[in-house]
Amino acid sequence: MKVRFAYQRGWQVVENGHAIETFDSKVEAFAYVLARGARVWLQWERTVIAGRSPPYDFSASFQQGDVGRIMKTLHGPSAGTWFWTCHDGGARGTVETKDEAVAGVEVAYSRRVTGADLPR
Repeated sequence: MKVRFAYQRGWQVVENGHAIETFDSKVEAFAYVLARGARVWLQWERTVIAGRSPPYDFSASFQQGDVGRIMKTLHGPSAGTWFWTCHDGGARGTVETKDEAVAGVEVAYSRRVTGADLPR
C-alpha cells in the first residue's frame, strides 16, 4: 500500500492506484496500513555518493525525505547477502534477498512512524 499527501484532504492510503481511505494525519494512515498486516511502499532509487552510484546500493525515501538504504554485500563471508537499515530509529538487518531487504526497511519505517516500537 502507498500513503500520499492529499493536500487539503489529509493523507490517503492507496492500493492498486485507488485511494481507499483518507486520514487527518500521516501517523493514522501508516497505522491503518500496519493494522492490515501490510507495509507502506517507499520510493526507491539508486544511491548516489559523490556523483557516483555504487553497484547494488539503493536508497528509500518518503515525501522527499531519506529514510533507509539497502546494499548487497559483495565480498567476504557474507557475500551475496543484503544489508538494510532504517535511518530513523536505527533498525537494521542482514537478509538473503533484495526483496527481503526492501521489506525490512519499509516495515521498520512504517512501525517507526506509528511509534509501534517505542516503549509505552
